[in-house]
Amino acid sequence: MSRARLLALLVTLVALLVAAWQRFQAVERLSQDFDEATYLPIAYTYARMLDQGRWRDVGALRENFEHPPLVKLLFAQAVRTAHAPEPDWPNVPMGQPLPDAARPAFRVTRGLSAVAGVLQVGLLATVDPFGALLLAWDPYHTKYTSQAYLEAVPGLLAMLALLAFERARRGPGGFALAWLGVSGALLGLAAAGKYPYGLVGGLTFLPFLVTGARTRWRAWAAFVVPTVAVFLLANPALWSSPFASLWDSVTFHWDYSHSEHVRKSALPWYQPLAFLLDPWLPRSQEGIYLTSFNTWTLLPLAVVGAPRTWRERPVWAVGAVVGLVFLLLWSTKWPQYLLLVIPALCVCAGSGVRTVFGWGSRLVHRARARRGFSAGA
Repeated sequence: MSRARLLALLVTLVALLVAAWQRFQAVERLSQDFDEATYLPIAYTYARMLDQGRWRDVGALRENFEHPPLVKLLFAQAVRTAHAPEPDWPNVPMGQPLPDAARPAFRVTRGLSAVAGVLQVGLLATVDPFGALLLAWDPYHTKYTSQAYLEAVPGLLAMLALLAFERARRGPGGFALAWLGVSGALLGLAAAGKYPYGLVGGLTFLPFLVTGARTRWRAWAAFVVPTVAVFLLANPALWSSPFASLWDSVTFHWDYSHSEHVRKSALPWYQPLAFLLDPWLPRSQEGIYLTSFNTWTLLPLAVVGAPRTWRERPVWAVGAVVGLVFLLLWSTKWPQYLLLVIPALCVCAGSGVRTVFGWGSRLVHRARARRGFSAGA
């Protein structure tokens, strides 16, 4: 085994260990967060429907309708499988340790998210081991893939869609149609988990489809048909009236982004960048987040590594740009939205690490050459 492969394997193992340890700590120690107080009661509502065989009622539920039900249904199945009793929600406080009676419900649903988060780190290691290490200890990725939020599973599916799309681009004559179909199906499934993951993924793939498949209707069909079909099949909230229900759900997001709640938060357009540069989260609770390294280095390393990523893995480079532009333009600036872009930023930053190592290696080589020349003279 070459020295480079051995180093990549070692970094990958460290990344997986860090990811698993840090997310396990977060699952056990984080207090209830605001969105968990919405998603988990709905998960128990779904669980009762499934227990009673009320399948039609699943699609008719309109509580938290702005987000599709897929991840909440997975949470419902998790609490059903684990026989976790429903907590007494008024007695589950915000910002305080979880009551013992509520721990089974939170542990099993957060555990589902955490597994998806660790799998993301493992998948990213196949792209860039250094990027995977950065993702492993990233505080935002840790927090929101260790709570019963909607981010972890759609993020995993979106990453799989991107990897499949990369594989499709290596097909003969432009695109491998089978891999393009797999990518579209995975993207549709990601969108059925949370809409922005499908939107950002689709915008990432669009320039490659436009330039590489503009005259090939089979490529467009191979991608678009599975995307739409899987999205509709995996979203029971749309089954009764797909177009009207989707319009209601999507327009809610637009209206909410301009709502009084968002305006009162008064977060500036650059708030996503401010989050990434602010060490408040890794310092917020000792014993969970190993390091605030990403606060100081993720964006600078991503900028340094972007040209190399564009040459070697252009889809990830475009994903980083598209994700950042979306976050800067979108009016809703909550920190969990960062997970739309953090994996792609970590790939660019991993390239930045290798670029900086290359600079250092060349400087050392030149210094040794100069010493040798001086000694010979």
